[in-house]
Amino acid sequence: MIPKEFMTLFDSLSRSHGSAEVFRDFLDVFLFVLSCGKYREDYAKIDRLYDEQENRIFMRMVQVVADHSEGFRDIIGEVFMEHISHGHNGQFFTPQHVSDLMAAVTCANIRPGQSVYDPTCGSGRMLLSAVKSLSRTNPNDRIFCYGSDIDLTCVKMTAINMLMNSVPGEIAWMNTLTLEHWRSYQLNLVRVANVWLPTFTVLEAGHTNLVLRVQESLKNRKAMSAGELQLSFDF
Repeated sequence: MIPKEFMTLFDSLSRSHGSAEVFRDFLDVFLFVLSCGKYREDYAKIDRLYDEQENRIFMRMVQVVADHSEGFRDIIGEVFMEHISHGHNGQFFTPQHVSDLMAAVTCANIRPGQSVYDPTCGSGRMLLSAVKSLSRTNPNDRIFCYGSDIDLTCVKMTAINMLMNSVPGEIAWMNTLTLEHWRSYQLNLVRVANVWLPTFTVLEAGHTNLVLRVQESLKNRKAMSAGELQLSFDF
């Protein structure tokens, strides 16, 4: 469920700037905050487009989403589906309870140090569910999550959801079918005073570990016998 306070703030900005533009700019503000002000590439335009009061509204929106994301909840994905995409290009994300069920079945034996990959990650729900599955038995451990999507907005949503839940990995803006790669968000954890803090680095076109992993996985699958089929959430 989307917090009412978030929608009140979101609507107040959308009246002047348009809902789709406000949502995209909100993601850039969020990434700027999560980078502690270091990542400014997509954030640079915000100061030119919004006044001081509007920027304060953005910061409050970030806080509201952070406060309501406990338990691996996907608030920004809900906002995107209900108020931005309206199902355009088939962008209806798997309901969270269905994602949780799929992960519980597929990732029942997953262990710390393993990795998972969602080639059409949307807002990152399947990855969140995989991490949640592990957290039931290993609450302080994380798996390495790879995700990719052809929509940059989806890539940013997934990166934010992973960072808020301290999940390491790589989220790539790429064409999963052709493996053409444009940008990645490399997510890392830094240990500070016995607490793992999330950080990220932006990797530009061609700089990616994910594509190499996919290519290696495809080679291994081609080496399998013609009659053998393997379906696994593990990567």
